Amino acid sequence: TITKYTYDSMDAEETFFEGAEKLLEIWFKSSDGKESCQHGEGHDLRQISRDDWSELLTHAKCTILSEISSNEITAYLLSESSMFVSSNRFILKTCGVTTLLHALQPLLKLAKEKCNFDIVESVFYSRRKFRQPRLQKGPHNTFDSEVTTLEETFENPSVMAKFVKGKQSGEELAKETGIADLVPGAAIDAKLFDPCGYSLNGVVDNFYFTVHVTPQNSCSYVSFETNYPKSTYIDMIATVVNIFKPGNFVMTLFTNECSPCKDIRMDMLNDTFDGYRRQDCQFSQFRLYSLLFSHFIKDL
Repeated sequence: TITKYTYDSMDAEETFFEGAEKLLEIWFKSSDGKESCQHGEGHDLRQISRDDWSELLTHAKCTILSEISSNEITAYLLSESSMFVSSNRFILKTCGVTTLLHALQPLLKLAKEKCNFDIVESVFYSRRKFRQPRLQKGPHNTFDSEVTTLEETFENPSVMAKFVKGKQSGEELAKETGIADLVPGAAIDAKLFDPCGYSLNGVVDNFYFTVHVTPQNSCSYVSFETNYPKSTYIDMIATVVNIFKPGNFVMTLFTNECSPCKDIRMDMLNDTFDGYRRQDCQFSQFRLYSLLFSHFIKDL
């Protein structure tokens, strides 16, 4: 005898549970230079109480069921998956219709207030494709919305508000922001688009610089490029960063034997910018030119 069980559409929805998990991992650091300890002293997320963690998880719509600990990590079993806390690493893994990213801002605040962690060293977020995304709560109903939430947390959208169409001309905005002074003596041609967006070209002698701005919060992006010769680009880059205040930025420098800065390109491996930390750096030597690539992220 074969018995076949079936469910109508309503029953199937009522019994459905989204097993695909949202995963957030954050590594913290403190600007005071002190290392996180290994045994519960100094900067240590494990000093945060269970009550505080429980309050944090209300934002994610889940609760703590139980916990176990080793010398290095505390593992919390949750109503929807798990949470792992070590000295400077936080991992939250939730399934169902939890709102994991709603806990992001409260987490940053908690880590700063309780442990003096004011720098996010690394952030990782991932999930599998949901089987029924329409059941998810925002921002988890689309991956684009999740990306926007992360970008808005680690970017400075107020700066981008300047690049929305108003009464100013593109040239006036260049002078107000300091963009016009990046290359001394350059003639500039700039356009502030409607409803938003900005492009600028500047030329002097045989040299150019160009700036392009996409100000929308969900996809904000700025590019700056120049072949203007300088013995060092540190001040110029610092000015660009100060104007736009990005959450992170990439610097690429191409040099050859005719470049005024060719002798210091290796020294630039150690360059820093106020309020930012270098995350990655690569230096490549080719037959006719060299390439320096650096990635910087903003301190919280």
